[in-house]
Amino acid sequence: MRKFGMLAFFTILFLGVSLGLSSNAQAASDADIEKALEIIDAANTEMDLIIETGVQDADALWAVYLEELDVMKNELETLDQEIARVETDLANATEASQQEGLNVALSALLQEKALLEERMEQRTAQFDQEVDAIITYVFDITLLMTQETIDEVAEYGVVAECFWKYVRFADRWAWIDPVRVVNF
Repeated sequence: MRKFGMLAFFTILFLGVSLGLSSNAQAASDADIEKALEIIDAANTEMDLIIETGVQDADALWAVYLEELDVMKNELETLDQEIARVETDLANATEASQQEGLNVALSALLQEKALLEERMEQRTAQFDQEVDAIITYVFDITLLMTQETIDEVAEYGVVAECFWKYVRFADRWAWIDPVRVVNF
């Protein structure tokens, strides 16, 4: 009976110590998980701010671009009307001197139209380049932040990954990658 008592005592002692240590290990693990989740939350909040700033910048560029493009389209419409008027006058002109003057005017209007169309193309290319630069910056910085966050939370025993979020920048869409927890 005495052996049974000693065996029971040591068994209870062993289980008590084991369970106590595992509870502390679990508490530490919970603290690590909590810390990792805070890191992910902070990173996602910062990335959301970067994304939102990029979207606002792209939208502001788009608004200016559309206003400028509208002015140029109105100028183009006016030029087209003047060209049509001169072509009509040229078709109705009977005197050579009058035709010569109208040909010079038509040539000048056509040249002005070509320059305006070139300006429109250049402005569109500039807008595209500026928005693409914003998208590239947001994509690159969030990708770097995501990778750093994934690496950091892995030290706490949390597995995270990037997930792709479809974001509108002005007149186009891009995939951006915040972080989400996979397992802990």
